[in-house]
Amino acid sequence: MLNKISTLILLGTIFLGTLSAQECVEPTEAMEERLKTTIYYLADDLLEGRDAGSAGEKMAYSYIISQMKLMNLTPYGDNESYLQSFTFKSPVRVGEETQMQVNGAQLKLGEDFYPLPYSDNTLLGETSVIEVGFGITAPELKYDDYKKKIAYKGNVFLINYSSPDGVHPHSKYLKYHDLENRIKLAVEKGAAGVLVYNPDNTIRNPSESFNQIRMVGEIPVAFVSEEAAAKIKAAGKIDMLNVEMKETEKTAYNVVGFKDNGAEKTVVVGAHYDHLGYGEEGSRHRGETAIHNGADDNASGTAGLIEIARYLSMQESANNNYLFVAFSAEEKGLLGSKYIADHSPIAIEDFNYMINMDMIGRLNEERKLAIYGVGTSPVWKSAIENLKCFDFQISTMESGTGPSDHTSFYLKDIPVLHFFTGTHQEYHKPSDDVETINYKGTAEVVAYIESMINMMNEKGELEFTKTKEENSGNAPRFTVTMGVMPDYTFEGEGMKIDGVTEDKPADKAGIKAGDIVTKMGDLQVRDMMGYMQALSVFKRGQEIDVIIIREGKEQTVKVKF
Repeated sequence: MLNKISTLILLGTIFLGTLSAQECVEPTEAMEERLKTTIYYLADDLLEGRDAGSAGEKMAYSYIISQMKLMNLTPYGDNESYLQSFTFKSPVRVGEETQMQVNGAQLKLGEDFYPLPYSDNTLLGETSVIEVGFGITAPELKYDDYKKKIAYKGNVFLINYSSPDGVHPHSKYLKYHDLENRIKLAVEKGAAGVLVYNPDNTIRNPSESFNQIRMVGEIPVAFVSEEAAAKIKAAGKIDMLNVEMKETEKTAYNVVGFKDNGAEKTVVVGAHYDHLGYGEEGSRHRGETAIHNGADDNASGTAGLIEIARYLSMQESANNNYLFVAFSAEEKGLLGSKYIADHSPIAIEDFNYMINMDMIGRLNEERKLAIYGVGTSPVWKSAIENLKCFDFQISTMESGTGPSDHTSFYLKDIPVLHFFTGTHQEYHKPSDDVETINYKGTAEVVAYIESMINMMNEKGELEFTKTKEENSGNAPRFTVTMGVMPDYTFEGEGMKIDGVTEDKPADKAGIKAGDIVTKMGDLQVRDMMGYMQALSVFKRGQEIDVIIIREGKEQTVKVKF
């Protein structure tokens, strides 16, 4: 896409227009042009995909701030500014010095091998490799992969990632599958390094991406492909293994503006403005690295946020105040919205409801508009039925949870509505660009939301209701669910729970928000990945012991899937 920023100097003189007295706010050509101008700016190549914590994010938030200033919104971020900062850990960076050689040949990083989080940053020279089976010692089962009368110390151990009878709910060795414990055992046995391979096509390989280094010994630890493992077995040694990794912490920024109408209650209107940068995380693109501009995801929602803020800022009086928030790091796991929900500049009990917009730029010929969260307050369904604007084909979902920022507010017992025009082939690809946006349709969606806010202005304080979890096409492919929302920002040992869905297994077991799951059945849960791996082996109807930490004390509860 050509650089269009130089053509956008007119932004400082955006015409604010006048309010419509009609029940349905009518979108105008000027409104459509304002939305288009914002989307073109945010999706420009110069912003390099607006990755959270990047220079492109700064350009994006600077633009959003300029618009909030035009509307005379009160800064509600840190230190009387529009910015609310928060930090997060990005995936561990694997350095260029990470190398592996076998029989004089260089293995390809990311294809033939990659480091695991249990590794130290260290260089290992030519070293013999010995196979240690699954690296398991199970005395009660009279099984020991280390029973051979050989010298283990000082060798590289090659470990099979599976187990003697596979990895499934009925495996006798299920509690021994935890890879960290197997590597700790290898360190105790004197391993100079550990290589892990996976010949079992029924289980996934260890993740190549992780946020923390959890070194268990001063040795290199890496995963190798089956092909690389075969070469290593044939050679009986490695020539060299060097691991270079670095943890990185970044700072991202929510942009927060406030319209004070002197009301008791405040409405949150939000949209995330970050995207995938060059596509390192979450991209569906295959091929050469490319900028992911995210015109629909979520320049469209951010443009809608700015336009609604413009509209509401002109109201001389209203029964609600309005807090406008452009969230960052949504693509990292709703980090920005979770942060402001936990560190709100306004008391949580003073919030009336929350409106979220994520991907509202691709209204199709069938005019389908999805509205999620309609079960979070008794008023939503009748409001949607009574608001007859623009002949949308509206589909609704009751659940207040989902893969966008409304979830963070629903988990604080705040009614929410989330607006979305649907997924498409360009989702999380470089091709999600400005020419794919339906600008007229975007204006109609924004006008519909403005009309909904007007209607709610006469409803007073909205009642909150909990919703049942609904299946989603984005849900992980597991046969069971706990019915919890993980805390993606938690960096301690275990999987911390941010929210619990009513009438699901965790709720029935008495598990609560704030609990930390450390073990499920015989499986250790050290982090989010461990939790996902544990879920994958359980079946419907199965009952297991789950160990949780609550207020610093360990408890065991029974969970039935």
